[in-house]
Amino acid sequence: MGVFVCDLGFSSAKWMYEERKGRIISAFRYDGDNLLVGEEALLSSGSSYLKTMEELVRFYPEFVGHCVKAAKVEGLISLAVGLPYSYWQDQNKPGGAVPSLGKALTGALITDVAVFPQGLGGLRDYLDNVEERPEGNVLGIDIGFNTIIFTLFSPQKKQIIYGKTLNKRGVHQMATSYLLPRIKDLAPSGTFTPVEIAFLIEKGYLQYGFDRHDVRKEINEAGIAYIEHIIRDVQGELQAHVGMHADFDRVLLFGGGAALLKGEFPAKNIEVIVLPAPEFANARGFRSLAGGK
Repeated sequence: MGVFVCDLGFSSAKWMYEERKGRIISAFRYDGDNLLVGEEALLSSGSSYLKTMEELVRFYPEFVGHCVKAAKVEGLISLAVGLPYSYWQDQNKPGGAVPSLGKALTGALITDVAVFPQGLGGLRDYLDNVEERPEGNVLGIDIGFNTIIFTLFSPQKKQIIYGKTLNKRGVHQMATSYLLPRIKDLAPSGTFTPVEIAFLIEKGYLQYGFDRHDVRKEINEAGIAYIEHIIRDVQGELQAHVGMHADFDRVLLFGGGAALLKGEFPAKNIEVIVLPAPEFANARGFRSLAGGK
């Protein structure tokens, strides 16, 4: 029996099954009777991205169903999914959202469900692919559309030292605070809805009049400047909660936001690594944690 992975976030659902993988944009339109998800919903009026934890949990079964259909799964499967770390930590208890989600997802082709904390998947994926286990702490930063999840992990003790979900951070904040000022001449109105920002980031260009402007360079520059800012914020959080144990030797960047980063980081004596195919790093780690290959 194979392991099917669906890692649903506020920007997209990443799925993996055997040698196949794909993603469905986390957009939906619900009129009380009919529910559309993915790009089809994004292109119709009244659509919205998933914005809250309640929406994420509520619509998880619908997105899993679409991903299973896209993967053309046949036969019984084990399912591995993820939730943001802080929410997972708070709700992983009897009667909480974690066991409730596992129960809601079980059925039809799915015989059992594992719910993992997002952020841990990327760390597992990295450790699965290094020859020697690192001696110093590793900081994982999972960059989503509306959240950033950071996880300080000790490879030697094989445990999470500290982690937290930073809400209202991520690609949307990077775009509004760091990208739009760089391209303001191309957008005189200066206003973008969250759906328009997601579309701009996805496509990497902006059309103004008869001209189409490639803004991938500006997106990359804004991303690197934003990550430098975020790492300083995370360092402050770690020092406040962990003290002298907050040191780390390397930073792993993954999640959909990390896919925007192509340049060099101004780091000294700390290694900054963007994981391969970073939007699927959590999914690969979940598959490994669930015993899949």
